[in-house]
Amino acid sequence: MSELPGARITVGERERALRELAEHLGAGRLTLTEYEDRAAAAAAATTTPELAVLFTDLPGAVPPSAPVRPADPTTGFAVMAGCTAASALVLALVFGGWLWLVLLVVLLVSAPLVPVTVRRRRLPGSS
Repeated sequence: MSELPGARITVGERERALRELAEHLGAGRLTLTEYEDRAAAAAAATTTPELAVLFTDLPGAVPPSAPVRPADPTTGFAVMAGCTAASALVLALVFGGWLWLVLLVVLLVSAPLVPVTVRRRRLPGSS
């Protein structure tokens, strides 16, 4: 849910609250009448506190939060690029050759292709 108290909620947050209420109904924590009343209130809710009050007497006092977003792949590429550049520079200085710097170029060019290749191998029907 939104971090700000009193912030307006999204349709997704409202739907998550309704799913959570249905789970409580299925677990026997709510009667059908209580579920209907709370579901109507959740459907009409517009702010975070309006939703939160529906869960105060239930385990897990608030509806589930928003799903976790996957990490940004550019961060991983940036870290890998920095480590590769530092390693290539150290190797070039220690062993006295510029060919180690070619390693930097090869890895930086091929790095974005790795996730695509892995994804293609996991897809059914791909060769």
